[in-house]
Amino acid sequence: LEARRDRVQWILVVYVAVVIGGAAVLSPLSIGEGYRVTRDLGLAALSLIGCLLIALVGGTMIQKEVERRTVVTLLSKPVRRGEFLAGKFLGLLAMVTMVFVGMMLVLMATLYLREGRVEPAVLVAGLFTYGELMILTALVVTFSAFLVSPVLSGLFTLAVFVLGHLSEDLLWFANQSGSRALEVMGQVGYHVLPHMHLYNLRAEAAYGILPEMTRVWAASGYAVAYSAAVLALGAAILSRREFR
Repeated sequence: LEARRDRVQWILVVYVAVVIGGAAVLSPLSIGEGYRVTRDLGLAALSLIGCLLIALVGGTMIQKEVERRTVVTLLSKPVRRGEFLAGKFLGLLAMVTMVFVGMMLVLMATLYLREGRVEPAVLVAGLFTYGELMILTALVVTFSAFLVSPVLSGLFTLAVFVLGHLSEDLLWFANQSGSRALEVMGQVGYHVLPHMHLYNLRAEAAYGILPEMTRVWAASGYAVAYSAAVLALGAAILSRREFR
């Protein structure tokens, strides 16, 4: 409800402008590959706009409670800090789900009008993107649990989003460096950062290729497990934070 009061639904207007405007401009330049451009652009915008929305809205959620002093009232009741953090996560995830469904409907309508059909691979790729957004939601809520500045919470979330997509490349470069220290740092970073590349199915969706079920289950389980681990860490940190 708080996110809705912030008029986050207007992000759908931005998505419509990006998908429809981008498709209209880029499709004529793609020499018969316009439908693939529309799919790739729509899915990429789904991921990027969702990430920006989470970073902007999620970074302020706990800080608003602190500034209004409502967090003190809440925590004086029989509400544990882990429950408070989980509530913030579920509330933000509900808002993200609402906007995500709206963006998916826009993408499906655009593809249907341009192609006369909607490939199942596009829908699956969209659901994979939702797993990515779930992880980012858990991360921004955890960052806001110990970072006083909402700006830093948002920036850290964006940084993890970028590094998570580059985690395999960073590991490869570390292993090729010839430095044992860099190799260790690369290994640690690879295992700590979320594996966002698991959720990038834009290339497959562009050609109508469905992923194997093993990848679907692995990506789903990873999203749930990573989000739970991050929230558990955030709850442990929040339990030591003093509110005055």
